[in-house]
Amino acid sequence: MRLVLPAVMTASLALGGCFAVSDAPAGKPELAAYFDCVRERGVMISAHRGQSAADQPENSIAAILATGQAIPGAIVELDVVRTRDRKLVLMHDPSVDRTTTGHGHLAELTLNQVRQMRLRAPNGDLTDAAPPTLDEALAAAGRVGAIAALDFKADDEEGTLELARAVIAEVRRVNAADRVILITYSDTAARAIAALAPEMMISAGMSRATDLSGVDSDQILAWTGSRTMKPSQWRQLKAEGIEVQFGTLGAPGERFDDQFAQDGDVGEYRELWRKGVTIIATDAPLAVKSVMGPELAAAQTCSR
Repeated sequence: MRLVLPAVMTASLALGGCFAVSDAPAGKPELAAYFDCVRERGVMISAHRGQSAADQPENSIAAILATGQAIPGAIVELDVVRTRDRKLVLMHDPSVDRTTTGHGHLAELTLNQVRQMRLRAPNGDLTDAAPPTLDEALAAAGRVGAIAALDFKADDEEGTLELARAVIAEVRRVNAADRVILITYSDTAARAIAALAPEMMISAGMSRATDLSGVDSDQILAWTGSRTMKPSQWRQLKAEGIEVQFGTLGAPGERFDDQFAQDGDVGEYRELWRKGVTIIATDAPLAVKSVMGPELAAAQTCSR
């Protein structure tokens, strides 16, 4: 992330200028130097929805703690949404039906109603835990030294930016700016959220360092997709000082995680790293760990 891209964004960008950034702390993310170091020395594993085993409910405290304890320096990807009374909680789907004992759309439920639900693990086990709030999740990640990658679950771009403002405020309130990544899916959102939270890392889709002109590349982790491997692009981004993320996650039977595991040898994960990937986002984090031990250990020599 050494390259500094040209141009400076104005303080009133993002959908008609309604997302001012005057209250944003100045300076680069504290994590920037850490990711620079990891890029040169090792690898990081990002656990999709925080999970590392089928007995852990997705987006749960149990998953965050287990994954952080099992994988040194883990990134736990978590999905954030707001309840009807505008509290921040973790949930991937608009509906709570798949992963909890509750029913209905989370955005139409109060936090108190969410607290009455119980999370269900992928293996069918019913737990005693309710969906956690964002501050509970950040506290759990902090206890095990994990970095939380926060995915904003909203209906549209305007909703995404509104949710992002609330999440950023909560991250600042609990002093977690140095251990979060904010996930974006469009150039507009990436630029707006980067300006709203210049002290936090962002994940943004890009194929070249110049794709997000106006954003300091020290703040960027490049998301390069989950369907097509692009070694030449990865090497170029790495050479330009930008950390590359690639996803082996996805639909069961189609994702690279399953393809790699078919022959019982998951050495393909090492090939991703050799070709320039710094962060492997996966539904099988323990499988990645099984072949990336030295690289994970090397990453742990980087100072946070």
